[in-house]
Amino acid sequence: MKRKNNGNGVLQFNENVPHFSDFYQLISKLTAVRYGINKKILMISSATEGEGKTTVASYTAITAALSSQDYYILIDGDLRKSMLHKQFQVKREGGLVDILADEMELADAIKQTPYANLHLVTAGTYVKNPFKLLSMLKMKETLIRMRKHYKMIFIDGPPIIPISDTLRLAQLVDGVLLVIKAGRTPRTVLKRAVDLLNETKCPLLGVVLNDTHEVLPYYYHHKYYNYQYEESNKTK
Repeated sequence: MKRKNNGNGVLQFNENVPHFSDFYQLISKLTAVRYGINKKILMISSATEGEGKTTVASYTAITAALSSQDYYILIDGDLRKSMLHKQFQVKREGGLVDILADEMELADAIKQTPYANLHLVTAGTYVKNPFKLLSMLKMKETLIRMRKHYKMIFIDGPPIIPISDTLRLAQLVDGVLLVIKAGRTPRTVLKRAVDLLNETKCPLLGVVLNDTHEVLPYYYHHKYYNYQYEESNKTK
């Protein structure tokens, strides 16, 4: 997919932008029932950081909401380096971490977006050990509750290689969409990410290939096995 970053693309995204049709085709393929698999919960991830997965997750969820009368929800599952609250220009606090820690009810953590049919759950309060929270039964229960109210649940997951949070989440979703940046991700790293996903027995539904010249700026250096924590004083 070829996309240009003109300001805050997430809040400017609509049916009239040139790449809407690309994401419409993508969501059509993702929602098609194949091999008896009903893909209700979808996680968007990448092999490493900086490959554009958060924006792909946002555009995919927005496209689904714009293309249907049903309701959809987008969850920030990247609790170490969350980005969705920045893209949608809302507070990070009062989100997934707070739900899982039993400090907030699910209904109170759901945020509105400029798109009527799309709701948002941000990462929530900064926590040093997200894996412990994601390993709790509470995460599974939360997704079960969401299944009853939303047509689809989109999760912006962490990158696969640096940390184990993604593999924990992969056990709770119906499929994974992998985002890679052309010319950036070595084949050996991509293969390792796919192998790790296969070990969780979570279906890899497809790959979104980002063009290196026309996608998001490459903000981070490739440190495949070093995923830095976001400091708490930078989460607001």
